[in-house]
Amino acid sequence: MTKNLPFCQVSLPIGDRVKDLVGRLTLQEKIRSLVNNAAPVERLGIKGYEWWSEALHGVSDVGPGTKFGGEFHGATSFPQVILTAASFNASLWEAIGRGGLLYD
Repeated sequence: MTKNLPFCQVSLPIGDRVKDLVGRLTLQEKIRSLVNNAAPVERLGIKGYEWWSEALHGVSDVGPGTKFGGEFHGATSFPQVILTAASFNASLWEAIGRGGLLYD
């Protein structure tokens, strides 16, 4: 059962838990977890999840309701939060925050 695996043991240090989980994931499973709607990892009992509501998906000066389905001008789309966080770059987070303030 998943709850008995080391990555689920809250009594262990977080570093040990992360190392255990990452070591169990295939390359494909790791890649699928880098998008806004991560697929479940059924063999480990991990449910899928979604974090699209972080609201960093774009800054636009082309009017309300920018649609990212065709050609457009004047919009920026930021990386997913998990990838931005993985950079450990505080100045990047500040720049994204400042960009969001421009058009809010």
